[in-house]
Amino acid sequence: MEKIANDKRHPKSFAAKQSLAVLDRGEKLPAHYSCPLTVWQFGHDLTLVGLSGEVVVDYVTMLEKALGPNQLWIAAYCNDVFGYLPSAKVLSEGGYETRGLYSGGAGWFAPEAEEVIVERLRELARQAGRKLSAE
Repeated sequence: MEKIANDKRHPKSFAAKQSLAVLDRGEKLPAHYSCPLTVWQFGHDLTLVGLSGEVVVDYVTMLEKALGPNQLWIAAYCNDVFGYLPSAKVLSEGGYETRGLYSGGAGWFAPEAEEVIVERLRELARQAGRKLSAE
């Protein structure tokens, strides 16, 4: 982590510095980050999905597949802005969207976060009254 923190060109440099500061204070690094998710159902006509952070475009395709493509409005920057919300694909490719939390915490997202978010949004959509495409 120190090597990454000292490399100013590394996309995860800032998050590594934040993480080292947490460790220097004798605290443990967080294992989770709770980002708020929102689903509003407007009759049978429209489902609004509110995601936290700056969401990469891969989530549009994933949510269209998970919730059905029609009458779906996906919005980002809702309720919390911690940095980018990367997909597993983006995490594997690297780049600036993988730099981790730059507000509200320290650390990086694991590839499994994508599955957790999509599944939770399916649950919320079902509770809100959306008929899911896979049901």
